[in-house]
Amino acid sequence: MKKPILTIITLFIIATQAFAQNIITPKVEQKDDQSTIIKKVETNNMYTIVTFVGHAYQDNAWIQLNKEIYLQTDLSNAHYDYIKSENIAMVPNKSILKKAGDKLEFKVYFKKIPAAAKSIDIIEHAGLSKSGISYFNFYNVSLTEQAPKITDVVLLPPPPIQRDTASTGLFYGNASNEMQNAMSSMGPMYASMAKSVLDAQLAYFKQPGKLTEIAKLNKEYFDALIKEGFTYDQALKIITSSSLISKSSSVPGQ
Repeated sequence: MKKPILTIITLFIIATQAFAQNIITPKVEQKDDQSTIIKKVETNNMYTIVTFVGHAYQDNAWIQLNKEIYLQTDLSNAHYDYIKSENIAMVPNKSILKKAGDKLEFKVYFKKIPAAAKSIDIIEHAGLSKSGISYFNFYNVSLTEQAPKITDVVLLPPPPIQRDTASTGLFYGNASNEMQNAMSSMGPMYASMAKSVLDAQLAYFKQPGKLTEIAKLNKEYFDALIKEGFTYDQALKIITSSSLISKSSSVPGQ
């Protein structure tokens, strides 16, 4: 009698594990909200639960959720509607992120999707937004494949210049003095060149609309990094350490 019961329990556990569609940081083909990532998708015996993490681009940023949000699988056009959510304000209320870089993790519960589904779309507002608001629209979210892991890149300063101390013994008498004088005279010349470059940079940035143009370019660069899978912190590190516009090339006419 015990053997059939154990067999039934074992089969139940196997079936439960096979049904569970749990994936951490799933691969996402496309999304409309570049400041939010999907941390986890899980399906239990009642719901399909999506855990999001929103990031603040600026101080006093806000996040809110429409209850019209739904899931759609690769199996059919059926909608799996919103049930409830945790730790996020519902429209018209707003969750406020006070400082740029702050994060908000929240969960959204949907009707349970079929076990055979391999991917989902998450749709808060179908179609293009005309109001400038980014909705939680995520397309082709894989239930079987994780997003590639990105290793943080540590930028190191250039190695110090090695002085060839042995070569100092090659200069004697007047030749040595002349070399030292030549080296000394180059100091003011380099200082003058540095000042000219700095003046040129200031003149470049003072051009009408130039700072706005650069700001837009950096914003597009940041959004592109997020879209390609970089986290908020990684994208911020990259954009602050390696600007698209080199300071040395920021001169009028370039």
